[in-house]
Amino acid sequence: MGGTQVKCLTSPSPIHSAKSESIITQSEEKADFVIIPSEGIENRTEETDSPFSRDWRPGSPGTSLETSWEEQLLEQQEHLEKEMEEAKKMISGLQALLLNGSLPEDEQERPLALCEPGVNPEEQLVSSCLCDWTADNLKELLKCKQEARNLQGIKDALQQRLTQQDTSVLQLKQELLRANMDKDELHNQNADLQRKLDERNRLLGECKKELGQKERLLQQYQAKLEEALRKLSEASYQQVDLERELEQKDVLLAHCMKREADEVTNYNSHNSQSNGFLLPVAGKGAASITHKGTSDLQLVRDALRSLRDSFGGHDPQHHTIDSLEQGISSLMERLHAMETQKKQDRRVRGKSPRTQAGSEYRESWPPNSKLSHSQSSPAVSSACTKVLYFTDRSLTPFMVNIPKRLGEVTLRDFKAAIDREGNHRYHFKALDPEFGTVKEEVFHDDDAIPGWEGKIVAWVEEDHGEN
Repeated sequence: MGGTQVKCLTSPSPIHSAKSESIITQSEEKADFVIIPSEGIENRTEETDSPFSRDWRPGSPGTSLETSWEEQLLEQQEHLEKEMEEAKKMISGLQALLLNGSLPEDEQERPLALCEPGVNPEEQLVSSCLCDWTADNLKELLKCKQEARNLQGIKDALQQRLTQQDTSVLQLKQELLRANMDKDELHNQNADLQRKLDERNRLLGECKKELGQKERLLQQYQAKLEEALRKLSEASYQQVDLERELEQKDVLLAHCMKREADEVTNYNSHNSQSNGFLLPVAGKGAASITHKGTSDLQLVRDALRSLRDSFGGHDPQHHTIDSLEQGISSLMERLHAMETQKKQDRRVRGKSPRTQAGSEYRESWPPNSKLSHSQSSPAVSSACTKVLYFTDRSLTPFMVNIPKRLGEVTLRDFKAAIDREGNHRYHFKALDPEFGTVKEEVFHDDDAIPGWEGKIVAWVEEDHGEN
């Protein structure tokens, strides 16, 4: 009716705020056409065509190059506020028109015309096309903004998802790190266990090796034991033979003594007729008996020594041999005592021509024999010294008599009395003024042996050459 029908009111400013965008969006959604007065068409067209306000045109004389950017922003904001007020008014008029079918009372008086007389239709067409183009651009802009919002939402969602994935990756890395640490720890434990297993295998091999050596040693010891048992059986057989031989010697000795007694009896009965004729015969018999007794005694001693050497150091058979030796010693001492008593009887008579033969028999007795001394004779015991000695092969001590007084007995006499083969060390019990009772070792044969309470106590040890 007097106004121009256009599709847009203003052109977009170069800088849009969020508030202006929301107002433009509301105006585009509510109405597509707005009727404006014809008087303001040209002015509004000029305002929409120019992106800047009239006061900020480059060709205006009031502009200054020294205007700051903040002032320009303020001016643009004021311009946008004015446009917003006008848009509000247009929207309210459009709402009244749609609801009531007429404009408000203050705008009814103003004539509205679709075209103003005197305006070029081409200009109106161009303006209409520009408005359509601007509206399309606004729609495209809104669509792009909506797409941008959607993309921003998608971006935020993806960013959130990426953050979650990063968190998950971090957790997985931590778990992987823990797993690697556990793996390293298990690897170290496995290496430690492998080292211990190798050590156990090495120890097991050494134990097996030692076990094999011990088994070989056991076999050797078993062979030695069998050999010792065999020697023991042989020694027992030898002992039986020696006992049998000893019995034979006892019988022979008894027979000899009986024959000697018979000869003595015959000699006494024929004393008046013995003018020296029987003396050589008696001397010859005594000499033969003495020589035979000496050889038999030496044979017995050699047999006992070989039998003792066939046993070990602490074999219990040594006790049996010692008992046998003591028995032989006692028997020989009794025989010698009987012979000595007979000689004394003959010496008391003073008429016996066999004194010389008895003297020869006594002198032919082995001087180094430990069996030649007896305690039964008072004349012998008064000048004898008791010797008690221990050996490392027997737990039972030995007892011998040496025909010398205490203090006169030397190491040579002691060696001759015990008659031990091999190298030995000799210790004697003595009294020291400083230390009391001690064991004194004697080395030289001519040294005197110390005594203890009227007798000699000694220890005989084998010298293996260690010192």
